[in-house]
Amino acid sequence: MKHLVIIMGINAAGKSSHVRWFIDQGYHRINRDMTGGDLEGQVKIASDALHNGVDNVVLDNTYPTKKSRASIIKLAKELKATIECHWLSTSLEEAQVNVCLRMVRKYGKLLTPTEIFKSKDPNVFPPAALFHYRKIFEEPTIAEGFDKVIDVPFVRVWTPEYKNKAVIFDYDGTLRLCKDGRDIYPIDPSQVAAIKGMVKVIEDFKRKGYILLGASNQPGIAKGILSEANAVACFEETNRQLGVRLDFSYCSHRIPPVSCYCRKPHVGMGVAFIEKYKLRPSDCIMVGDQTTDKTFAERCGFRFIYAHEFHK
Repeated sequence: MKHLVIIMGINAAGKSSHVRWFIDQGYHRINRDMTGGDLEGQVKIASDALHNGVDNVVLDNTYPTKKSRASIIKLAKELKATIECHWLSTSLEEAQVNVCLRMVRKYGKLLTPTEIFKSKDPNVFPPAALFHYRKIFEEPTIAEGFDKVIDVPFVRVWTPEYKNKAVIFDYDGTLRLCKDGRDIYPIDPSQVAAIKGMVKVIEDFKRKGYILLGASNQPGIAKGILSEANAVACFEETNRQLGVRLDFSYCSHRIPPVSCYCRKPHVGMGVAFIEKYKLRPSDCIMVGDQTTDKTFAERCGFRFIYAHEFHK
């Protein structure tokens, strides 16, 4: 009897990894990124293969809706073939981590919104693609016509090389204030006032072997009230006043809409640090003063501490 398997899930759910087992078992793989065309085109390719001696076919695509899955189910019924659905129930947040890891590993950095827009790489897409999938998604069921639906939860495994630990700090409201109090964040180094209560605690963590890092949203750059040169100078002045060296990263992109992966609470800056320093997320701490910092930490797998608690 002929057998079809569809592997479905949000973009970057891990479908390419899951499909390897089927390929090793001799299944004929059909994937839109490899063959081109739309989902209906994949059904025709599957039909041709099954009519020409292939017994086992696996298709790995997103398949977000009942309508997108209907044609392949119909083909299975016409051929009296069995069909099962492997649903990779990866969350949007875990998918974001996967997207960013792929980017950093392949390109050595997070791509900018412009670079993402221009990219022809099927594994590179904007955050909006993930939000769109979540909006239109319909959970697969036996009632659609599948013989079996298997929910495949996502489990992230960090290899042994990811063994280092770090403290990642937000800057504004966590490591520094604005001297004159008129601005939320400094736009000139002369405005920087480091929070002195942080110094001893930071030094203690440094002695314990933690890597010191900084991750900051800098919306003033996109608004045109802060130059990138001044943003960097303000980070450097903060480090100087604290007497420590933090490797820092920042997001300079405009919102709305959110078109990058680096703006907290998205995970981009955290993932880039994980990859650069081979961090084990569960051994890392994020310190911040905003809900976005807390959400960022949770999505990256870091422990979170509010700034006012950290330097007590």
